Amino acid sequence: MRSRRYALASGLALAYSLALLGDQMLYVFLPSHPGAAGIAAASLGIILSANRFVRLVANSLGGLLSDRLGRRRPYLLGMGLALASTAGYLASGSFWPLLVWRIVWGIAFALISVGGVAIVLDLAAAGVRGRTVGTYQSLLQLGTLLGLVLSGVLTDLLGYRGTLAVYVPLAALGLVVAVWALRALGPGDHGGTRGVTAGLGTLAALRRLDPRLLAPAYVNFTSLFAGSGVLMSTLGVHLTQLAAEPGALAVPVASLTGVLLAARRLAGMVEAPLAGHVLDRLGARRLVAAVGVLVSLGGFAVLAAGRGVGPIVTGVVLVAVGEGLLHPAVVVWTGDGAPPQLRGVVMGGLATAGDLGAALGPLVGYALLETAGLRAAYALCAGLLLSTLLVLKGVRS
Repeated sequence: MRSRRYALASGLALAYSLALLGDQMLYVFLPSHPGAAGIAAASLGIILSANRFVRLVANSLGGLLSDRLGRRRPYLLGMGLALASTAGYLASGSFWPLLVWRIVWGIAFALISVGGVAIVLDLAAAGVRGRTVGTYQSLLQLGTLLGLVLSGVLTDLLGYRGTLAVYVPLAALGLVVAVWALRALGPGDHGGTRGVTAGLGTLAALRRLDPRLLAPAYVNFTSLFAGSGVLMSTLGVHLTQLAAEPGALAVPVASLTGVLLAARRLAGMVEAPLAGHVLDRLGARRLVAAVGVLVSLGGFAVLAAGRGVGPIVTGVVLVAVGEGLLHPAVVVWTGDGAPPQLRGVVMGGLATAGDLGAALGPLVGYALLETAGLRAAYALCAGLLLSTLLVLKGVRS
């Protein structure tokens, strides 16, 4: 059973990483070369954020499909849509077709990400759930990190369309890998009985959920608002401002930004299995999440109070370490509390809370950048994380 769990987690992580390549390449290449896709620089924000806003609706709907139809078919549908969207990027030469395919990718990602977590949780008993989820998340981070590096290298060698021409068959390979990984799923491996959900009615069943599940959702919202939203979107600006001071930076801004962004992925890759082991040994989901929030809070306190490259690097590393602890904790905590027949839609709700935070973070961060400055933005993040600690303290185990 153990080998089956880890083989499935590895297969799904590989499929996810191959499906994600086209999306990652857009983030790596388009900000500096929007004309390669036939769009204006002013349209870049819409193109890059469209998929995330679609996921605010698609996450829960994808989870609902996973609960009602079984895990395999919605997941494979998502992989098929990922292949179609990557091919669509290659074929698109103007704003509107590219926007359509970004929306398709948002739906695909919701089906793949929510469905993958639900599958892993379904097959992991409570005593090994932390290690299984930690391993899965570590492999996802590894695939994402390698994909970012590969996209940078290939776009320099082959350009925009040449790289996409490589990524389309790789996305097709991802679909094949997903079919292979999910071949062993039996009729009992899709998270529960559809009859239970249909008999009660989905809305009625959701109303019966433990309200304490709102606590990990709030943790996910504030963490991604602060880390993925505010910090990651303003890091380059912060370093650029620092570089304007004579002798402040010995490393080029772009290089240092890339290193710090990669460090965030690396921290998640290394920490996720360790956090999962602690979660299984202690069973204290809330405590591990609180430690992660506290470390992230310390990072934002350093960023808000310090000045210079040292506080920036220290703050980013602390935030990354904190996220590496708390993200597996909130997934396992939510998986513990979600009934099997509703696990897909509940995990979709958790993902939606995180996506909402990540989508709002850049908007708030840049608004404060123009008015009160970046220190105020980081202080706001610290305040939100402090409120998260209070929520974790107040919720019952």
